[in-house]
Amino acid sequence: MRGFLSFLIDALVPRSCLGCGRELFPLGLLSRTGERVGSGSRMRDFLGAPCFLELCPGISLPARVLCEACWLRLEPARPRGLLALPGAHRRNVPLICPFFTNDELLALVRFLKFSGGRTAAPALGWWMARALEDYGATLGAIDAGGTKLVPVPLHPSREKSRGYNQAFLLAWEVGERLGLEVDSRVLARIRNTQSQSTLDRERRALNVREAFGVARPDLVRGKDVIVVDDLVTTGETAAACVTALEAAEPSSIAVLATGRVRD
Repeated sequence: MRGFLSFLIDALVPRSCLGCGRELFPLGLLSRTGERVGSGSRMRDFLGAPCFLELCPGISLPARVLCEACWLRLEPARPRGLLALPGAHRRNVPLICPFFTNDELLALVRFLKFSGGRTAAPALGWWMARALEDYGATLGAIDAGGTKLVPVPLHPSREKSRGYNQAFLLAWEVGERLGLEVDSRVLARIRNTQSQSTLDRERRALNVREAFGVARPDLVRGKDVIVVDDLVTTGETAAACVTALEAAEPSSIAVLATGRVRD
C-alpha cells in the first residue's frame, strides 16, 4: 500500500525544483516525526516548511516544490506593509506578507496559478499563516469568531477553466491552521478582466476598476476582514477588492498575500 501511495504521489507533484530545475530528493513517505517510512533516515526540515497533505494517520507528504537552496533564497519580509488605496482621501490598509517577491516565489505562484500546481498551496499557506500570526502578535490575539478570510474571486468562466481559485486554496490553508472562517460568498467578480500579469501599471488599474462587488455585505458588516490574494505587485486588484468591501462597513480590513514588491 505504501509503495503504491509513493508511486501515485510522485506522479502528482514536481520531480524537479520549481526554482532551479534541480532534481529533488526521492519522495518516499514521511512519518509525523520526519522519518522516511521504510528507511528510518531523518529528513532535513526545510525552514519548517509543512507537509503537503495527510495521506492517512501518521503519514504525510513533504513540501517538495523547491530544493533546499531555493527555499533558502526566499526573501522574508516584515510582517506588515501598507497598501495605498486610490481616491481623493489617501488612505492605507495593512498588507501582510511572509516574503518579498523574487524569482523563487514567482515560480511557486505561477505553478499554482497557471500549471495546475495545487500542491504549492499548503506550503505557501503555511508561511502566510505564520505572517498573519506575527502581525496579530503586534495587535493582540486575532479574534477567530470576528475575523473572516475573504479570497479574491475569479470570474466564474476563468475559475471553471482553471478548475479552482488559487486565492481560495491559500485562504483555506490559512484558515485551517489558524481556525479562521473562509467565506467566498462575500466578494464577486462582476466583470471578466484580462490577466493582470500581462498589463502595465496604468492598464492594471483600469482593468480592475469596478470589477468587484459585494454580494453579501451582511456577512462582513462589523467584522474584521482579511482579503486573501496570491501576490501583490502593483496592488491594484487588492485595492479594488478593499474599496468594494468598504461599502459593507466591516470593522477593519487588511490584505494577506504570499509576497509583495520590496519597499
